[in-house]
Amino acid sequence: MTDPLVIKRVLPCAKRQLFDAWSKPSVMTRWFCAAQQPVAPSTVNNSFTVGGEYEVIMHTPGGDRRHHGVYRAIQRYNHIAFTWNSHIVQDSFVELDFRELSVNRTELTLTHTQFPNDDVRNAHIKGWGGCLANLELFMQTEVALPGNP
Repeated sequence: MTDPLVIKRVLPCAKRQLFDAWSKPSVMTRWFCAAQQPVAPSTVNNSFTVGGEYEVIMHTPGGDRRHHGVYRAIQRYNHIAFTWNSHIVQDSFVELDFRELSVNRTELTLTHTQFPNDDVRNAHIKGWGGCLANLELFMQTEVALPGNP
């Protein structure tokens, strides 16, 4: 096994908004894609309960990429943990931790473990980087508007 991948980002939103962005399919579809210019919004389905399954299909210029797994832990507004499976990795594990720094600033810590090798880990550095860039843009442009989640 390789070293864990740990990414920290401070996002311009409340902790609850960030948690919802990771738990509600109607919100996830609007940002959850590694490509900066997806062909179409991602297709997202989930049963957001411990033991529930999720599926994210990213529609990228290079083709559709399916990611899926099972939620292993949920602590509302604080922590989400789930298995992560894709075309390059099976049975890896992701944990998200949410820490509110102020009313509209929240730190996200994403920890991804159980990679089979460094090449797969390195591919996920790029993939998660793209996803989190899209999430930050979503929070800056769409969530900041009045009446949005």
